[in-house]
Amino acid sequence: MGPTTAPGAQAAGAPVRDGAAATLLIGLAALALLAPLLAHGPLPRGSDVFAHNHYLIEFSKALSEGDLWPRWTEGTNQGLGAPSFVMLPPLFYYLASAASVPFGSPIAGTKLTLILLAALTGLCFYLLAREWIGPGVPAGVGAALYLLLPYHVLDIYQRYAMSEITAFVFFPLILLFARRTLEGGSRRDFAGLSLTFAGLLYAHLVSALLFSLLLVPWLVWEVRGRWGALLRPLVGFACGLGLSAPCLLPAVVEKADANIAWVREMPNGDFRANFIFKDEPLPGLGFKDPVKQPVLRSAHSQLLLGLAAAWVALALTFPSEVRRRRDAATLAVGCGAAYFMQLEISTPLWKLVPELASIQFPWRFQTVMVLAAALLVAMALRAAWPVGSPATISPAGKRRLGLGLLLVLVAINLGLAAWIAFLKPFDFSAERLASPGVVHWIEPAFTPVQFKAYRTFKRRRVSVPRAVLTGGGGNVSVVTWQTSRRVLEIDSASGGRVEVGTFWFPGWTGRLDGSSLELRPLDPYATIGFDVPPGRHTVELRFEATPVRGAAGWIGFASIFTTIACAWWLPHLRFPVTGVEPAAAARSPSGP
Repeated sequence: MGPTTAPGAQAAGAPVRDGAAATLLIGLAALALLAPLLAHGPLPRGSDVFAHNHYLIEFSKALSEGDLWPRWTEGTNQGLGAPSFVMLPPLFYYLASAASVPFGSPIAGTKLTLILLAALTGLCFYLLAREWIGPGVPAGVGAALYLLLPYHVLDIYQRYAMSEITAFVFFPLILLFARRTLEGGSRRDFAGLSLTFAGLLYAHLVSALLFSLLLVPWLVWEVRGRWGALLRPLVGFACGLGLSAPCLLPAVVEKADANIAWVREMPNGDFRANFIFKDEPLPGLGFKDPVKQPVLRSAHSQLLLGLAAAWVALALTFPSEVRRRRDAATLAVGCGAAYFMQLEISTPLWKLVPELASIQFPWRFQTVMVLAAALLVAMALRAAWPVGSPATISPAGKRRLGLGLLLVLVAINLGLAAWIAFLKPFDFSAERLASPGVVHWIEPAFTPVQFKAYRTFKRRRVSVPRAVLTGGGGNVSVVTWQTSRRVLEIDSASGGRVEVGTFWFPGWTGRLDGSSLELRPLDPYATIGFDVPPGRHTVELRFEATPVRGAAGWIGFASIFTTIACAWWLPHLRFPVTGVEPAAAARSPSGP
């Protein structure tokens, strides 16, 4: 007889094999997700590819000038500039700017960033799935599907929605740490919840709003009357809001100074025109939004997969496994609710919930469908996985039927994802980076409210000198012209008014020969204007922190210490957990 393996050694090796299998699945899925992108030199011409490359170039330029958190982008709006990163979260642009440095190319930097995000997205999902479901192949398959389901693929290749793609990293981690914190958790769990919620806000404010709308009902359902237990996660979310204040607070408050109404007024910005079954030509453009058909199909393919996986999971999971059965039912409801929010019948909710209309596109709720469907498939596979004693294994016939149904629906979803990946031509090459559409990208929503012609701005071409003296004789020369700083030398015998070819916006400050200088918006473009006395003068203009941005920075800084203090104190609070399985049991790697 040959040598035998000791049972203890076999058990010790099982987690290693499970982890290796899951890692392989995630790696293969990430490779499949990005294969079309890596096989082509140019990027796909997705909906936002011009905008994202413009902002990335401008963000990188400002960083190279020593601006550690760029708020202004110089080239936007035909060179008149914009407070772009007062409104936009910066996380993706920090990552892509850093990744672009070794290659000297935003295109290569974006590809490297997407590789990193794909790996992190799959890993973060697996961390959630291995705790909620158990380690091994089912959790690895769920992580692979989280990467490959149609809407996630659509976000890269059809929409080129880089900030939303970044948000996918944080969804599973927030669920993971929220449940741990709700059930007691450790200091690390509380800090994890605060940091990941803040990370989501730094990645994509719209996704944070959307995800929170379904996260709150889930938390209420999870506590089932144990209201005191909500304190820990709610304080965790509050700390996350505080940590994200430098990004969130200026966007919320200072949008009043910009023509942000364009977000809803733009041809495809009205949420009522973007429900998945509405596919009329866009107002004023005369053609249909090309994303409508793919999102209609992805919504239904993911809904069918999620509901079928929930049915399989509930049919094969034994009644004694209360937690898993409840999770399967809850995720199915969440998947259905996300689908419902994409239907016109949900209009009253869109009008009722503050700021919900700013999401613009109801089909953005498919981010939740992707998360729920991938988790449900992992749960169904775990329930059908033939592990354990005969008494804890479902009948083979049921397992074959469930696995067969899942296999068909997974194949349909993967086929749809492959079709979506090649809908747009891969022709956004390095030459496109120098095109006017990238260099002088026009975003009417980021123009000052004093500029009244924002609705027609995309159809107009403006030509404003960098600096010109009017109302008197003299010369203006540009000494320095950086993203957030301009230095002008003015020589005038009579003085006069100076117009600078930059949009006025709160935060622009001026100094005349070292003394404070009053700036104001000038008609017709709301450009920066100021008066100078006779003589020779040096004027310095800077885009600096407003009181709102300054306060937000201090709140963010103070929240670091608040989070540490809360993480130290809150785990000592204990609340009854009657009626639910202990957190330790939920995290057990064992199970059928």
